[in-house]
Amino acid sequence: MSKTISYKLTVKACYLGTICQATIVNLTAILFTALAADFNLSYTQLGALVLVNFITQVAVALIFGSIVDRFGFRRFLVGGHIAATIGMAWFAATPWLPFNAYAMLMIGTLMFGVAGGFLELLLSPTLNAIPSDEKSSAMSIMHAFFCFGHAGIAVITTLFLFIFGREAWPFVMLIWLLMPLTNAILFAKCPIAPTVPEESQSSVKDAIKTPLFILLVIMILFAGASELAFSQWTSAFMEEAMGLPKIIGDTAGVAAFALAMGFGRVAYGVLKKRGTGWLPSQSRLMLMGSALAIFSYVIMAMTYNPFLGFLACIMCGIGVSLLWPGTLSLSVKAFPLAGTWMFAIMAAGGNIGASLGPAALGIIADNGGLRMGYLLTAVVPLGAVICLVIYHGLRKKAVS
Repeated sequence: MSKTISYKLTVKACYLGTICQATIVNLTAILFTALAADFNLSYTQLGALVLVNFITQVAVALIFGSIVDRFGFRRFLVGGHIAATIGMAWFAATPWLPFNAYAMLMIGTLMFGVAGGFLELLLSPTLNAIPSDEKSSAMSIMHAFFCFGHAGIAVITTLFLFIFGREAWPFVMLIWLLMPLTNAILFAKCPIAPTVPEESQSSVKDAIKTPLFILLVIMILFAGASELAFSQWTSAFMEEAMGLPKIIGDTAGVAAFALAMGFGRVAYGVLKKRGTGWLPSQSRLMLMGSALAIFSYVIMAMTYNPFLGFLACIMCGIGVSLLWPGTLSLSVKAFPLAGTWMFAIMAAGGNIGASLGPAALGIIADNGGLRMGYLLTAVVPLGAVICLVIYHGLRKKAVS
């Protein structure tokens, strides 16, 4: 009992770390219109900030994935949160420093990427290592905090800018940096459960020779792209394509997407924990959700009705809710003796998708508008559907 109680602070730190990760990933996108106005940036330049953020996360995950088990998670978890704090401070200082503004923003984004890489790499295995009877439920609930963090960040940031003016965006960045600073202290104190010993871990070489593992990596790539392409551009879409005030677009559009995604993850986690008999398997729910996401992208591109746009945000949030945490859970079940290297590869795959999706939509938007961007990007959740159909085929073949 004492061990269970002792890990409560660790669980809370993981939840807050996931909210910090949501801040790192989404705050720049919420500020897209303010940054574009202040520094005269194009859609492609804004999308490049997202791309660099995620590319850096991928590099950090791949470089450190094979060594964090050796040196212990704590120093990297604390370091990641400190990097996020410094990156936010740097980003906020951009308007007052006599340097090229876009270069300054890019340097701050690189710091975000380092922080996000460590958090993406370590939060899931840290939670997974805590003694628990239901890993997939815990994973889904933790990832729900990413969604709730995204919604809270969108609403609070938008209200702040509505009250104090769009030019006040550096100050909201300074407020948000208190969160990773606080969590760095929590991770410095909380207990970290032991992971699979390095000598007992399965081999990376053996895993990458397995078609199922390659498929899971591709699947999480589509998961990241499906989720982030939609969410990163929702704020700009509601303001520019729908003609809505930013406060409405962010609070109703971005928040609706994020809350719906969080609801989907929490609902699955709770129902799975209760052992509800009628609940379809996680992979089948992911397949149905991917199909719903395709429909949502098309509605977003075609409608001029704000209500239908908000409805598309809700449907897509629910649709993509299980794709990322679900793929992680399927990977843990398929390769239970994998070490942190597996989470590193999966994080890299997800972040590659999460970088390419928004960047591709931005490039398309520069040439054909945001509506065309959403319409053509519907091929991304279609890729997830194809992967899940192949996954079911491989599982049936393995059973037979």
